[in-house]
Amino acid sequence: MSFPEHFISVFARNCNVRRMDSPEARTFIERHHRYGWSKCRYCYGLFVEKEGRDGQFHKGDLVAVSCFSNARKWEKDGTSIKSYEWVRYASVEGVRVSGGMGKMLNAFIEEVRPDDVMSYAPPSEGDEGEVYLKLGFTLEEIKEFGNGKSAKFRLKLTDYR
Repeated sequence: MSFPEHFISVFARNCNVRRMDSPEARTFIERHHRYGWSKCRYCYGLFVEKEGRDGQFHKGDLVAVSCFSNARKWEKDGTSIKSYEWVRYASVEGVRVSGGMGKMLNAFIEEVRPDDVMSYAPPSEGDEGEVYLKLGFTLEEIKEFGNGKSAKFRLKLTDYR
């Protein structure tokens, strides 16, 4: 996948978030995410509601998708913790959705009520890690995988230690 020098901007405030079924999300992710599809439980799409002046997208167009895992549960000091992984986020190639990740994360949190959400981002990607920090995540560690290093981020939504 090649990356364009200039992006088309879409504002999340002009879009709606809706749950999607896995086959529709998979088609989008396979086309627009560098690592392709990965199994997930919750899929959300960001659909244009208010068209921009440039006419690039029309009402109902899908511009981004987020996918989250099922809960991973563990006990900590007598408290049951439900943690979810933000497995994938992708937007249409060449499109930057301003506020899109935050809007989809908020929809997931509102529906599922997780104790925390974690995600990975390749540290060499520059601003991909910064967006997690802006969303309130903290950097936990740099992990080594078969395809390179990734930064592990976590957003704690309940007060467990």
